Amino acid sequence: MVERFEPRFQGSPWTPGMGVLHVYVLPRAGVDDELLGMVRSIGPLMAGYPIDPQYTGSESDAGLLHVTVEMLADAPSSAYDQAARDQLADALRTVLADVAPFTTEVGPPIANVAGVVLDISPREEIVALTEQVRRVIRDVRGEAALQHSGGAPHMSSGYAWASASSDALNSVLRNELEPRRAPLYVDRVYLLDVIWALDKDTGGWRMSCEPVAEIPLGGTPHQ
Repeated sequence: MVERFEPRFQGSPWTPGMGVLHVYVLPRAGVDDELLGMVRSIGPLMAGYPIDPQYTGSESDAGLLHVTVEMLADAPSSAYDQAARDQLADALRTVLADVAPFTTEVGPPIANVAGVVLDISPREEIVALTEQVRRVIRDVRGEAALQHSGGAPHMSSGYAWASASSDALNSVLRNELEPRRAPLYVDRVYLLDVIWALDKDTGGWRMSCEPVAEIPLGGTPHQ
């Protein structure tokens, strides 16, 4: 069963328009084109379901497709001044310089309670990356910043704004989508200010984000 997605912060409903700092892995055009093509092809298969696609191929939503590494849940982003943001980014750069880039796979897509999700496997390296990021956040901001539990590593291709049966959609995803898995190359993470607001057309939640810092793994040069 697909149900209306509700973002939460510190265990409570999200305040519309509030920003919170997150560390994300983002797929990139020219690097992860097979993955972007696969996710783009999921959009038409979700037509008729109350699910807002994260990525349709347009530049306006290119940054919405993501893997959450961690949320900084001690305070909204408005409480982080520039010095605090720089301190966090510098600490991430120092620690992640010792983490080698890696490739994993994303998929297949599954309709679940929040929309359509794609699991990540193998997950060992992205779990290890998450633990390094969590260590930095704990050192810089304290244990209170680690209140988020996103479950197993995954990428969401769409969030639901209402309830619907997932059975038929899962059948469509299994039978009509090819390929159903694609590689994701991870050589950097992004510190982003993530905002959730209510969409005026659907009444559901829609994400936007503002860049804060780009942090390469293993000393990978920026491209």
